[in-house]
Amino acid sequence: MSSYFSVPYITQDFRLDPLNRHSPVQYQGEVKKPDAHLVIMKKYFKIHRMSLVKIFIITGILFIHSLFPVNASFGLPADDVTPLVDDEYYPQVHQALTTAKKSVFCVMYTADINPKYKQGWEYNLVYDLINAHRRGLEVTAIFDQNTMFWEEGKKGKEIERRSSFAYELLRKNGVPVYYDSSDQVTHSKILVIDNYITILGSTNWTYSALKKNHEASVMIRSQGVAETFLEKLRAISKYQPK
Repeated sequence: MSSYFSVPYITQDFRLDPLNRHSPVQYQGEVKKPDAHLVIMKKYFKIHRMSLVKIFIITGILFIHSLFPVNASFGLPADDVTPLVDDEYYPQVHQALTTAKKSVFCVMYTADINPKYKQGWEYNLVYDLINAHRRGLEVTAIFDQNTMFWEEGKKGKEIERRSSFAYELLRKNGVPVYYDSSDQVTHSKILVIDNYITILGSTNWTYSALKKNHEASVMIRSQGVAETFLEKLRAISKYQPK
């Protein structure tokens, strides 16, 4: 019998061996070397079959995704994010307010100003809202009011209206300013400027927050983020006391 490598090339009996595709095939007592074309064809069909499986899987994933779409608000893009830590807050926010072009929406848990101390950073920020209104911008301010903590549980609970001086200063200068509902605490400290810049964090507009405390806030430049927050902020229940 001829050795494996000395077997003459035979053009007949081209058959695939499904059990052992890459070994010599025995036909009629004679060992035949696998044909190179057959090896190539086997590899092609294997790759082709794998491609069909991948297409089927991807199609299935896309179909399931169409039935259960992902929330489009997840992972909103931002052009820039700037941390505002401690005394970094005031100069950045002051500049953003003084250069605003279209609108300012401010929701502030506490804006505690002293009318006798008009050089304070907290006073300047409130006055930035007034100046924005005078420049023709659409300005809205909402402050928190709530039941006084020390009156909790007593009959005839007393309502604590925080930011009273800031409220009156804005009102007297024609700025649309409101208190939230007394039934819910509005603990937000957030500004949305020109439907693009969002500033939020722990910083209230108070002397302590701006000058003494450790505070952490952030400025986000993103239309998507700004519009998402605005949608929620505009839903806050608000009123103007008589």
